[in-house]
Amino acid sequence: MKYLKPLFLVIGIYLLVQGLGLWVSAGGFGVEKPMEQRVKEEPGLQLPIENPEDPYSSLQIFAYVIVSTALLLLFIKLRLEKMIKLFINVAILLGLNITLSSFIGGIAILPALLFVLLRLWKSENLLLMNIVLILTIPGIGSVLGTHLGPVPSLILLLILAVYDIIAVFGTKHMVTLAENAKGKIPMMIAIPVGDRHLGLGTGDLTIPLVFSVSLLREYGLANSVITSLGGCIGLIALFLYTIRKKDVMLPALPPITAGLLLGFGLSLLIL
Repeated sequence: MKYLKPLFLVIGIYLLVQGLGLWVSAGGFGVEKPMEQRVKEEPGLQLPIENPEDPYSSLQIFAYVIVSTALLLLFIKLRLEKMIKLFINVAILLGLNITLSSFIGGIAILPALLFVLLRLWKSENLLLMNIVLILTIPGIGSVLGTHLGPVPSLILLLILAVYDIIAVFGTKHMVTLAENAKGKIPMMIAIPVGDRHLGLGTGDLTIPLVFSVSLLREYGLANSVITSLGGCIGLIALFLYTIRKKDVMLPALPPITAGLLLGFGLSLLIL
């Protein structure tokens, strides 16, 4: 029973992020424009990807991930804390602005900036950090997913799942990032479990959203929703396995990926 609350919290955060991201992408109630239309009309949301259906596009996104990770590791090694904060907070500001502007337009930069300043002021407040990340991820994930077709997005998902395993068990640089992120870098959503916190990386929520959003154009919202729910099953399985272990860090993306593929396959069968 003591694990039910954190389990429901994990499920709630995952579904909230995925649901909000799909809502923004599909142009649901209260959203001014679907993300596909916004990407076409707003130069600031356009990435240098010429053909969303080209598998090479997935390698471009993967390259961005590698470069960003390498920069963070370099900043950590050189103890450039101000650069780390600037790097992360600019990314958060951009993500917040994308998400909020879907609902309130150009004035979204003001509440987005307010959220960033509040997080800097109350940097130890885990609830505030979680809220900021929950509002940041849908914007970033929806833009990336809109730029990719299903096949490139699937390739990216599989590449990053393998990369996650290597980064945790092989090079272990993801462990380094996670350890330095605790209480310092807003890169993980903190889930309170008894006297400790389990960390759910932003990438573990962003990449599944990218895949689900990429399905919208060709398959529709229902397929995307079922696919996202499949990813939630993978996350639940990981949580139930991890919850009874202490001082262990496991890659979350592989089981989530397995769940996403299960959900996508099921959506193709029933729709």
